[in-house]
Amino acid sequence: MCWHFHSAVLWQDLPAMRVVQVGGRYLAGREQRLWTGLAGVLLAPVVMAVTGNTVLALATAVGAIAVAPELARRLRNTRNGRLGERIVTDALRRLSDDYCLVNDVTLGARRGNVDHVLIGPCGVVAIETKRLAGHIRCHGDTWWAKGYRRNSISKQVNAGATAVRYSLMERHPELRDSALRWVESIIVFTHPLCRLEVDRPKATVVRFSELLQVVLALAERKRVSPAIAEKLARSLVSAGGK
Repeated sequence: MCWHFHSAVLWQDLPAMRVVQVGGRYLAGREQRLWTGLAGVLLAPVVMAVTGNTVLALATAVGAIAVAPELARRLRNTRNGRLGERIVTDALRRLSDDYCLVNDVTLGARRGNVDHVLIGPCGVVAIETKRLAGHIRCHGDTWWAKGYRRNSISKQVNAGATAVRYSLMERHPELRDSALRWVESIIVFTHPLCRLEVDRPKATVVRFSELLQVVLALAERKRVSPAIAEKLARSLVSAGGK
């Protein structure tokens, strides 16, 4: 579902949402590894030349020309991802302290990483952040970016939502049929030059400016109390620490 809103919502002196985990570790670690890899690729020919091995220096230089652009592209995408995650966190800070936000949720190698999990009156919501410019098109679970087919973002966020649900049910089976009966999936696009064309998506798709309204619409169901929200948020943090 793609949401469109035209009215503003006002917040006045409400206690701020609780950020239980600031996050950024996953993408920060990836960025550090990419910087290290890029530096190694670029410095290798210099090292070979200094040691006097001209043939190997030439070979590594050719390899660097082939590999460096791809590493630079991945580094740029990772940095954009970190910026997108900060934008979403800042937008959600306008919620009240009935809500808890856990960023950068890591549930193990088998279950992967979820950018944000928001818990509160809205229920439990898995949020995937994308900072992509240009024309983004979605039909069901199939996605294109700038005319090229790409990995399914909706499958990614739904897999994350399922992983969050099962991880929390393992620790809180008593909430299986209440707070954990369902975990919502939201995809948030944060780039101002992103143009969305969405047809029957398998997850909720919004721009970051629409995210708060979507959360407040979900909150009308009053799914999770503040005490349970904090308990579930703490459980996600401890699960990621294993």
